[in-house]
Amino acid sequence: MARAYDDKVRPRKFKEGDLVLRKKEGLEPVGKLDAKWDGPYVIVEVLGPGTYRLTTGDGQPLPILAM
Repeated sequence: MARAYDDKVRPRKFKEGDLVLRKKEGLEPVGKLDAKWDGPYVIVEVLGPGTYRLTTGDGQPLPILAM
């Protein structure tokens, strides 16, 4: 089962300047009908595989989270 899933997963490459959404999972309580994603945010720096420095549209930095 894992092999079938792994075959269909497309790795996503993000670069500086891309707009992304951040999943609200674990950040705050989310109700059944609440939005599951927050954003958009701008990637200002790629720190490593799956780790990015994000800012809001008006330039305020967000804490660094691994995605």
